[in-house]
This record gives sequence, C-alpha cells and structure tokens, in this order.
Amino acid sequence: MRFCFGVKTAGSMKELIFGVFLVTMGVFSQSWAILLPLGLPVEICYTQWFDRDNPSGLGDYETLDQLRAEYPGTICPKPLTIEAQTVSGTPASSTGQVFQYYNTVYGFACVNSQQKLGSCLDYKVRFRCPCLDLEVL
Repeated sequence: MRFCFGVKTAGSMKELIFGVFLVTMGVFSQSWAILLPLGLPVEICYTQWFDRDNPSGLGDYETLDQLRAEYPGTICPKPLTIEAQTVSGTPASSTGQVFQYYNTVYGFACVNSQQKLGSCLDYKVRFRCPCLDLEVL
C-alpha cells in the first residue's frame, strides 16, 4: 500500500512533502520525500526501533554513542530527529516523566531518581535520517 500527499509551507519558500507508506509482509514502515525549492528530492527514513537498556539500575539509557557501538552502521551521522516511546507504544511526551536528555546529539536518558514514582518506564527510540545516509552505512 502506498499513500502520498503534498503540503505547501507558509511564507515565500514552498516545499512539497510526500509521505510514502509501505506495508510489506505485515511490517509497517514509513519514509518521507521532501522536495526542496531547488527541486532536489531528499528522502527521509526512520531507523529501526532500539531498546538496548531497561529501567533497572539507574534508569533507561538509549544513548546515541551506545546505540552506535551496539548497532554499527544503522544510525546516520547526524540524525534529523529522535522519537521515543515506551516499549508498549506510548509516546514519551505523554508519560509525564522527566528526561535527562532527549535529543539528536546524545539520544535519550530517563533517570530513575528524577521520577515522582522513583522509576522510569522502559523506552525505545528511533531516529529520522536522510535515506541516503542510511543506505551507505
């Protein structure tokens, strides 16, 4: 199944964004192609979900350095965005928990001692990258 749509941005600069959804053998994947003003398409892809740590001990640490060490060649050099959610699928922003960091420089960290209930949930993360960066890794 494939779904595409276009969006015009506000202001003088216009971009067309086409969403492409693929269903292959029951696995849902998503990529985005962004047509920049120069007319050069830049396809955007998501990495797989990573869950390398659990909240036992000091917290749940899904750090970019550790993920790159454990999964070499799967994360682009400069991710565009990071997405975090519980392993059951609740977005991190909806959990009410506090995060030490949640960015494309360091990755994601939830510290147990910073939580009202004393423990982090178990999180997974994925990164959004230009597809070419992922293909050459």
